Amino acid sequence: MQRTSADGVTVLWQAAPAPGPLSAVLSFGTGLRDETAPTLGAAHLVEALVTTHLGRRPHEFTSSVEEEATHFVVKGTPEEVTGFLHTVCSALRDLPVRYMEHATRLLGLHPPRTCDQRGAEPLSARYGPHGLGLVLHHEPDMYARLTPEAVRTHAATHFTRGNAVLALDGPPPTGLTLPLPDGPRPDRTAPRPRAGVPGTWQHRLVDTVSLLLTSRAHEPAAVAACHVLGQRVEHLTHDTRGISDGVTLHRFLRDRLTLDRVLVLRPADGHAEEAAGILWNETLNLARRGPTRQELDAFTEHARAELRCHDGHCGHDRWMSLRRALECEHFGIPFHDAATLLAQHAAVTPQDVADHLQRALTDAVLVLPPQVFPRPATPRGAPLPNSTCWRVHGEHPGTRHASGTRFRKNPLRRLITPRDESGEYLLTPWGLVVRDGNRDEHDIRFDGIALMRREGPGRVVLTGCGCDLHIHPDHVARGERLIAALDAAVPAHLVHTDD
Repeated sequence: MQRTSADGVTVLWQAAPAPGPLSAVLSFGTGLRDETAPTLGAAHLVEALVTTHLGRRPHEFTSSVEEEATHFVVKGTPEEVTGFLHTVCSALRDLPVRYMEHATRLLGLHPPRTCDQRGAEPLSARYGPHGLGLVLHHEPDMYARLTPEAVRTHAATHFTRGNAVLALDGPPPTGLTLPLPDGPRPDRTAPRPRAGVPGTWQHRLVDTVSLLLTSRAHEPAAVAACHVLGQRVEHLTHDTRGISDGVTLHRFLRDRLTLDRVLVLRPADGHAEEAAGILWNETLNLARRGPTRQELDAFTEHARAELRCHDGHCGHDRWMSLRRALECEHFGIPFHDAATLLAQHAAVTPQDVADHLQRALTDAVLVLPPQVFPRPATPRGAPLPNSTCWRVHGEHPGTRHASGTRFRKNPLRRLITPRDESGEYLLTPWGLVVRDGNRDEHDIRFDGIALMRREGPGRVVLTGCGCDLHIHPDHVARGERLIAALDAAVPAHLVHTDD
C-alpha cells in the first residue's frame, strides 16, 4: 500500500494486477452513525444531491452510504476519473440544494438501506436511536424532514478534506485535483450502550432470532468464533432440523477499538424458541470447550479463500484490500495486509476462541420475537436477565414507585373497548408511563426522547430505547392536557410535523 496526498487529502494506492481502466474510491469518514434522529438521512441526501448533479456519464460510477463511511466510486480512463473526482469535490464545496425536491422524491420512492435490516434490531436494543442504533430507523419519509440548511450544515461538517481519503488501484493520474471544503476530521465518539441492556435477552417486534457479540477491532479469535458458531447453528437449524434459513453475520465498527458482530437467523413459524435455544446453547458450548481442530482448519481455509479474493487474486472484487485500508485510515486502526491477517487467523487456538466468547457473553444481547419465552442461562448457570421494554407492572425500576397524574380512558371508551385493549397513562415530573390493558408498562423519559412527530392531534414518540409509541388525546379523558404536557417537555428541535 502506497501513500501520498493531493490538495491535503490522503491518497492510498496500489497497482492493479493487470492493465486496465483506473478505479478510484473517494471516501468520507461519515455515515449513518454520525447522524441523529432529527438529521437521519442527511448523508444519503448529500450523496443524492451530488450524484444528481453528476448526471449521466460515459464511464462507470456509483456511490453508497454505509454505517461508518460514504463512498463515491468511479472506473474509467485517468482523464475520466480525474474529471469525476473534481466534479464531486466541487459539488460538495457548493452543495447543489436546487435538486432537493427531486432527490428527496427519489429517495422516498426507493429508500436506500445501509445494511441488511436483519442485523439492525440488536443495535437498536443496545444503543437505542443513537449511533449504530439508528440503522433500524431508516424510513422513506425521513428525507422530507430535512431542510437545505440542515443538509448544508451536515456536508460542511463531515464532507471535508480532513475527513476524506482517496483510494486508487493505480498511480494517481496527472492533473488530479480534489477541491474539497476545508475542515478537520470530526470527533467521532463511540455510541453509549443503554444502561441495563448488555448481558441480557429481550423481545422486539421481529421475526428473527439474533445475537450481538462485541470484540476488539483486531481480534482473530472473534472472527473464528463467529464463523464456527454460524456454521454450527446453520447445520443444526437449517441442514438437520429444517427450522430456519441460513445464518447471516453482520459486522459494525463501533469505534477504532471495538466491533459489534450480529448473527441472525429467521426461524420457521412456531420454531423461534427452538432456534433461539440452539443459538444460545451453541454459544455457551463454544465458550466452554472451544472449537474442534477440524472446525478451526475449515475456518482457516475459508479465511484463505476470502482474503485471496480480497487482495485481488479473484476477478470479481479486487477492492476489499483498499476498503480495509480506507476503514483503517478513517478510524486510526493499524492496517494489516492479507498475508498478516491469514497468519493471525491460522494461529488461533481452541482456547483463544473459548476465552473470547467467555468475555463476549458478559455483554451479549439476545433478541427474540414476541411471545417467545426461552430460558437462557449465563455461563454460570443463572438465568440470563431480561431487558424487554414492556414489563409487567412494577418490574421497571423507574416506574415501580412512580406517582403523578393518571389519565384513564374516558367512561364511554372503557365500555366499548375490550379489557386487554384498554390502557392508561401516568404523567410524572420525569416522563410518561404507558400502561396497556394487561398492566404491562413502558416508560417514556422526557430526557431520552430522540424525536417526536406531530400527527394531527396525536404524537408519535421515538423513545430512548428505540420504540415508536403512539399517543392520541382521544384515547383518554383530559387527553388534551396530556398532549400539552408532552409538547412542553420536548425541545423544539426534536419535534417534526408530518405534512
